[in-house]
Amino acid sequence: MKKNWIVLIALVVVFSCNENDEVVPRTNPRFSVAYIQEVTSTGADFSANVYDFGSDEILEYGFVYSKDFEPRVGAGEVIKSEGRPQSTFKLVGDHSMVKGQIYYVVAFIKTSQSIVYSQTVNFKSQGSEGFIIDKLVGGPEVYFGDTLTVYGSRFSTDEANYEVLVNNGKANIVDINNDSFKIIIPEELGFGYPYDYDGKIIVKISILDKTLEINTDIKFYDPIFYESDKEFRYEESFYIKGKYLRDGNMSLSYPNYNIEIVSNSDTLIVFKPFAYFETLQPAFQVYLRGKGYEVKNSIKIMRTELLPGQTVKSASIFSNLIIKGTNFNSVNPFSNFFVSDVEGQQFDVNYNVTPNEIKVYVQSNAVPNPRFFKVWAFNAGVKSTNYVTVENTDPSLSYMYTHNFPFTAAKPGRSVTWRDKGIWLVDGKITEVDPEKKTGRILKTVDLNQGSIASSFAVIHEDKIYFAGENEVIANTPGRFYSYDLVTGILTELPKIPSKASTPKALFVSGGYLYFGGGYYKDEIDIQKVVEGYKFNLTTKTWSTWDKKFPSLDVWNFETTFTYQGDVYGLVNEVVNSDFRATRLMRFDSASEDWVELAKYPFLGIANGNVVMPIGDFAYVFMGSVLQSINMQSYSRKVVPGVTVKGNHYGQPPYIFTSKDKIYTSSYFENVMYQVDPSYFQN
Repeated sequence: MKKNWIVLIALVVVFSCNENDEVVPRTNPRFSVAYIQEVTSTGADFSANVYDFGSDEILEYGFVYSKDFEPRVGAGEVIKSEGRPQSTFKLVGDHSMVKGQIYYVVAFIKTSQSIVYSQTVNFKSQGSEGFIIDKLVGGPEVYFGDTLTVYGSRFSTDEANYEVLVNNGKANIVDINNDSFKIIIPEELGFGYPYDYDGKIIVKISILDKTLEINTDIKFYDPIFYESDKEFRYEESFYIKGKYLRDGNMSLSYPNYNIEIVSNSDTLIVFKPFAYFETLQPAFQVYLRGKGYEVKNSIKIMRTELLPGQTVKSASIFSNLIIKGTNFNSVNPFSNFFVSDVEGQQFDVNYNVTPNEIKVYVQSNAVPNPRFFKVWAFNAGVKSTNYVTVENTDPSLSYMYTHNFPFTAAKPGRSVTWRDKGIWLVDGKITEVDPEKKTGRILKTVDLNQGSIASSFAVIHEDKIYFAGENEVIANTPGRFYSYDLVTGILTELPKIPSKASTPKALFVSGGYLYFGGGYYKDEIDIQKVVEGYKFNLTTKTWSTWDKKFPSLDVWNFETTFTYQGDVYGLVNEVVNSDFRATRLMRFDSASEDWVELAKYPFLGIANGNVVMPIGDFAYVFMGSVLQSINMQSYSRKVVPGVTVKGNHYGQPPYIFTSKDKIYTSSYFENVMYQVDPSYFQN
């Protein structure tokens, strides 16, 4: 079977051949060089003679001229006609020639198989007529990468001869013909001067030595901004969605902030939210392609919320509160804001912020500064639903203003504690402060002519205040001696104090007597010392001698006395040759009418008046500006850290009293009363 197939193929080959068939070889056209017939100021006339049209179909014929030595179609100016030429063909080059320039020219014939060129000849140009533009077609709105078509005549077919600018941005051209070409809107455009900000583009076309600028009615697309499709967290990059948004020179701003743009595309403007936003839907100013746009509703921010049920402690106005929540501004930490239920209270934020945790400082010591208060987040002008309960563990808090009281607590005077209220003797008045009601009132006006009615002393015993001031009329002697019944409101002038001292060294009530010991007075020469002591019988209203002598010292020195569980105690300084050696804790012995030593401490300082506050098992006393704590069971002593009071040296104590196991004090330099809570003292 295989052999039969071989024979059949051989027969087919034999019968397919014809001895009369002749193979004709393929030939190219042959023609002369391009003859330069005439060169004028409007161009040049070219001609060529055809010797042989060749074997292939002829599609086009013509000439190519260029400044390069070998002009070719696609690399030179082409003038042509379609179809088969006559034995001689002539064409005119009337464009794209610069006067004085040497040009090279070739004739060409394009067949169905190839393009055949003649040899090159050259000529010196006398110039040519420039291009003519009939119309520019495109739009009516365009965007980057869109095309404009220019129609006209005498266009160069050599791309190298073109320079086209759209709004001063260099544009590429394509599809070049003698009567048209296309311009691609470039990626980089100038949208400032000479752009007239009406959205219309300007096209500047230069071909060789001719330039034409076209003010078109074609507009660049205005941007379209979409409404936000999500709520952004501060930690994220924000983005504005839309169409026609691209611009390499775009700027984005929010009031008082220039926003750094991360990226910009046709549909997105991406940026970091580094700004203090006053609302959850901020409006931005976008400067895009020479125009400004106010962009609203394109950004929605997720509200900052606190975790519910949080309780934190604050040790002082400079300690931090660690607050947990969602969507804190970690990009711009100082744009996190907080508010509280305390008027005037301000907060500062630590720069180390995470989206879920923040450190907040209580920056201002507001008045009042309560022990417990609430704090809300207040980012973007929106208050969080949840709040943090803050317990202020600072022992000393500004409690209330006193400037609205009908008296001043910022002047020298004496104070005592009575039934959880403060009694302040100042400016010829007996006054009362109720810390629970935060009120102050005048109980009694005594003698305004006497001046400070309690500059000598003030002490309380069984609802009565006993007090005396320095005599302002007769110098160097005590002033009038009074008692005032806080229950009945009866003021009684008592027998004159027999001592010459205007300020006693020791003053206290024990066993039905008011003891007035030693002290100081000032004469015309110097400060004089009194060593004698006296006692006043509270029942008979009579004075007698206290059988005790007080050492005469050249330094101010006072015994600070107080009552604890019915006994009188004193802090008595040990002084040797004007040198303060120690402070002794004493208890008054009624039988001997003298002190019994209980403990000895380093010298603690000097205090004048009843500035010792017994609370619980402790006695607290301000010595100078330092608060000392004495355990009345063990007699141990220590300094209470972080609590001070501003006094007036040791001439007069501040306004100080106790109420419901808390200490209240007022400085000479402020109209503020402070509350000191011993339960918050550090152990």
